[in-house]
Amino acid sequence: ISSGINAEYGERAEEEFAEGLISVVRPAIENVDTQVQSLRTTQANLKDCIDNLSDDLAVIAEMQKELPNLEHYVKKLINIKRRVTTVNNVLTNVQDRVQTLQSRVSKEQARKRTLLSASTN
Repeated sequence: ISSGINAEYGERAEEEFAEGLISVVRPAIENVDTQVQSLRTTQANLKDCIDNLSDDLAVIAEMQKELPNLEHYVKKLINIKRRVTTVNNVLTNVQDRVQTLQSRVSKEQARKRTLLSASTN
């Protein structure tokens, strides 16, 4: 009978040990399982985003093939830019000349004032 009690006690101890071990390890296993499921979901979302990006890039690549030849318009813009630069240079020269004339007029007016004031004294 004592060997039966010892065997029964040993089996119960093994079961309690197994249950204790499982109760300690189960939360960690469940946590890892949850994180793996979350990672799989994230990976699936990433795959969908990459697929969408790939589709968008394919559309952009196709659109670039269909662009009209813009060389003629670029040449026109370069010509217009050259003309605008020329006009700007002319305007700058005119402005410089006007400032020079204003300076000369101011000097002449000052000279005349001094002559008038000298003659009245």
